[in-house]
Amino acid sequence: MNLVISILFFIFSIIYITFCVHEYYKYLCQLNYDYPFQDPTLPIDIRLDNLMSLLTLEEKINMLWMDGTTSDGELPNLAVPRLNIRGYTWMGQGYVYRSASNGCNINCYSPVIDGNVSVLPQGTGIASTWNKNLIFQSGIMISDESMAIHYNYKNRSIDYKTGASSVINIARDPRWGRVPETYGECPILTGEIAVAFNKGIMGYAKLEDTQLEYGIYKVIPVIRHFIDYDGPDNGRFSFNAIISDADLRITYLPVWKKLIDEKAIVGIMSAISAVNGIPSAANKYLLNDVLRNEWNFTGYVISDCDPVADIQKSFHYTATLEQAVAISVSSGNDINCGGEFKLLHQAIKHGFVNFDTINLAISRGLRSRFLSGNFDPIGTDPYSSIPYSIVDSLEHKLLTKQIVSESIVLLQNPKQILPFDITKIKQIAVIGPSSNDITVQAHTYHGTPSKWITTLDGIKSIALKYNVNVVHTWGASRRNNSDEDFPHAIELSIESDIILFVGGLDESFEEEDTDRNTLELPGGQLELIKLIIGLNKPFAILIISGSPISEPFIVNKNQAALLWMSYFGQSGDAIADILFGLSVPSGCLPFTIPMNTSQMLPIDDYSMNKSPGRTYRYLNYNQAPPLFPFGYGLSYSKFTFISKLIIFPNKINNLDTDIITNISIINEGPFRAQYVIQLYYEFLNSTVIELPIRELLQFTKITFEKNEQKSISFTFRIRNIPNSNRQQIPGIINFWIGNSRDRYAQATLVIDFDS
Repeated sequence: MNLVISILFFIFSIIYITFCVHEYYKYLCQLNYDYPFQDPTLPIDIRLDNLMSLLTLEEKINMLWMDGTTSDGELPNLAVPRLNIRGYTWMGQGYVYRSASNGCNINCYSPVIDGNVSVLPQGTGIASTWNKNLIFQSGIMISDESMAIHYNYKNRSIDYKTGASSVINIARDPRWGRVPETYGECPILTGEIAVAFNKGIMGYAKLEDTQLEYGIYKVIPVIRHFIDYDGPDNGRFSFNAIISDADLRITYLPVWKKLIDEKAIVGIMSAISAVNGIPSAANKYLLNDVLRNEWNFTGYVISDCDPVADIQKSFHYTATLEQAVAISVSSGNDINCGGEFKLLHQAIKHGFVNFDTINLAISRGLRSRFLSGNFDPIGTDPYSSIPYSIVDSLEHKLLTKQIVSESIVLLQNPKQILPFDITKIKQIAVIGPSSNDITVQAHTYHGTPSKWITTLDGIKSIALKYNVNVVHTWGASRRNNSDEDFPHAIELSIESDIILFVGGLDESFEEEDTDRNTLELPGGQLELIKLIIGLNKPFAILIISGSPISEPFIVNKNQAALLWMSYFGQSGDAIADILFGLSVPSGCLPFTIPMNTSQMLPIDDYSMNKSPGRTYRYLNYNQAPPLFPFGYGLSYSKFTFISKLIIFPNKINNLDTDIITNISIINEGPFRAQYVIQLYYEFLNSTVIELPIRELLQFTKITFEKNEQKSISFTFRIRNIPNSNRQQIPGIINFWIGNSRDRYAQATLVIDFDS
C-alpha cells in the first residue's frame, strides 16, 4: 500500500511541477509571444531553456552544420518554421561581413544592392598602423556597413549577425602564405589590435568599455584559427604541428586568452592542422580543457570548412566518419562548417555520442544568437536604424584613407629624398608592376568599393593640381624575368625629375595554399631597380606585400628612399599624400624582415627558441641580425628624447607594486606628425631558455604638433608581465623605448624581496 501511495505522490508531484512551470512561463511571457524564448524581457537562461525544450533532436542536429550556399554566397544552418526561427549563418562571409583582417569586410562573393562597400588593408596593414583607437573605429565602420546592408537588403534569405573575422595566428614564419591576413609576429601587438578591432565590431561604444552599448552584440566576429594554423599552407589539411607546452603557453595561446579576458570574442574557428598528433577540430585538451575549463570561454567553436572530414580522411584519427563527427563535437567543436555533422544521427545510434553532448553544443551556439538579439522581435534591434547611406560614404572613405596612410612604413630616406617637393617637379616617372594594379589592393578575400584608387591614380590627382606631368610604364614583371620594358622604363626615368618604383608581390605568391620559399622580389624587379639607382636621380621605392620582402642591396646601396605597405584596399590616394608630404609616415613594422632565408628555421618547425630563434622575441640578433627589426619605422619629422627613461620605483619587493615609466619627447619638425612609443623589456641574466629574450610590453601612438613636447607614461605591474611567473625572480629587468632592436632610452628595475 505504501508503494502505491509513493508512486501516486510522485506522479502528482510531476503534474504539479509541470503546471507551476507552465503558469510561471505564462506569467513571464507577454500575450503577444507564442513562446517564452521570443520574449526579450526574460533572462537569457530561461529563454534558452525554453527553446531547447521545444527543439527536436533532428532540429538541433540540423542547426549544428552549414552546407550548401544561398544565393548570397552564404552557408546557412536550417530554419525552424514551426517556431518562426529564421535561417541563420554561424559565420557570415558573404554580403554582410568579412573583416579587415583579410582586406574584405562585406560583399565577399556576391554583389547586393549596388555592391559598394569600404575595403580596408590586409591584416598586416591594419597592424602596421599601431593605432588601437583607429582600428577600433574601423571595426565600428565595418559593423555599421554590415548592419546597414543587412537591414536594407529585403530579399535576404537568412539572418546575418556573424562574420569570419581576424586571423590572429602568430606570423612565426614570413614564408607562410597567410601572413598577410595576420596582425604580425608579436602576441602583444596582435592581441591589442584584435581586441580593438573586435570591440568596434561587437557594439562597444568606447574601446575602454567593458559593457556593450545596447546590451546585445552588433555583429559577432568569428576569430580564426584556434590554435596552431601558422603554416605551412601547402599540405595544411594533413599537417601535424609538433609544439611544446612552453611554446603553446608563451606564444600561441596568449592572444586568445586576452580576447576572452577583455570580452572581445564570441565565436572561434578551430584550426585545420593537427597539434601533437591530434586534429584541431578534435582536440579536447585545447577546445575543452584550456578554452572552456581553464579560461571560462562561454561562446561557440565552429570548424573551418573541411577539417571535420579530415579527422578521418587525412589524419586517420578515427576509423569512420561517424566517429570523426562524434569526437569533434564531444571535444568541444560545436558547429561544423560543412555537412559532416549530418552524420550525428548515425553517431548517436552507434553510441559514439550522447544527447547531452548535442544539447551542450547547440546551447552554446543558441546562447550567442540570444546575445545578438537574433530571437528578439523584428524591428527591435537598435542597429536596424543605421541608414544604408553610410555604406561606402564619404566619412568611411576618409577613414579608410587614414588607415592606409598610417599603415605605410618608411624604412629608409637618404638625403631626405621624401617627401617629393611637388613645386619643384615638372615630370615624375611612375614605374613598376604594382603601380596601377588593383590585385595588390584586393588581395584574397575582399569587398568591392565604389572606386579602386591605385597608386598611379593618386599621384595623377595631385600632379594635376600642380601642372606636373606623370609618365608611367610597368617596367618589370612580378612573374618572370622579362626585360622587354626595361628600355622604356629607363627612358622615362631619364626624362623625369623624380622616379617612383612600385613593386612587390600579389596573391599568386602568398595566399591560402601558397607559401613562399624566398624573401626576394620576384621576376625582374630588382634588376630594374638596380638600373634606375644607377641613374643617380631622386628615387623612391614602394614595396607592396603582405609579408617581409628582403633586398639587402637596396638598403646597403642607400641611394633610394624605401617604403613598405601591405595590400592596401581602396585608398591609393593615401600613398600619394605620403609621397608628396601631405601626410607623414607613422607606420611601424609588425614583423621582422630577415636578411634572407638562411636565418630561418624550416617552415614546418614550430619551435620558437631553436637557434637562431623565431620572431623578434627569440631571435639572436648577433647570430642573425635582421635587415629591419620588428617595430621599425621612420618619420619625415625629427623626434628627440629630451629626458632619460624614468622608472618609479626602480626597486621593489612586491610584484603587485604599480610601476610607472615616463619619458619626454619633442617633435623638432618640420612636420606635424604621429609617433609610436614602444616600451620593451628583458630579464637580464635569465637562463629560462623557453622564454623570450625580449618582448614588447606596451605601446601608444601620439600626434605631435611641430615643436611640441610631450611626456608619455606607461603603468604596469611585474606580476602582469607575460610569463613573469616563469622567470628567475628576484632579479633585474631592463626596459627601453625604441623598437625591438634599437634602444633610444633605457632603465633598469631591481626586484629584491629582502629589501
